[in-house]
Amino acid sequence: MSVSTPSAGYSRAQIILHWVIAALILFQLLVHESMEMAWDARMEGGPAEGANPLPHIIVGSAILILAAIRLIIRLRNGAPPHPAGQPAIFGVLANIVHGLIYVLLFALPISGLVAWFGGIENAADVHGGPLRLALIALVLIHIAAALVQQFVLRSGILLRMMKPES
Repeated sequence: MSVSTPSAGYSRAQIILHWVIAALILFQLLVHESMEMAWDARMEGGPAEGANPLPHIIVGSAILILAAIRLIIRLRNGAPPHPAGQPAIFGVLANIVHGLIYVLLFALPISGLVAWFGGIENAADVHGGPLRLALIALVLIHIAAALVQQFVLRSGILLRMMKPES
């Protein structure tokens, strides 16, 4: 599969996947404690009273599948070029942050599934600890950078993730 020439904007599918995955990540962060309670109860051999792991598992699996679809589309369609006139380091940093977010969109669901279905505590520790915190940090950096691009540098970058390329 070859990467095509980057287009001026994102496709409708890329935009929809971006926002659906963002919403699912937010959901995961909100139900994280319930999953943690279920995990602790499972490790102690008791019932997970008041904790339902199923939504977290289903949504995590959906994120994994949607991230794979999104990556395939990105490899086929490419990504729009960075805004003109910005320092080159901004583009390098954006590529690093995006790349790391993609890695985490795969690493988090996989480590969670390995932990839950394999009963592997180390996978759970990595999943709920450093990987989760790294994703939160990178998402906050991503949002902050987009807002600076839009409102300080006035690059119009937010429109690319809201309006599909014609």
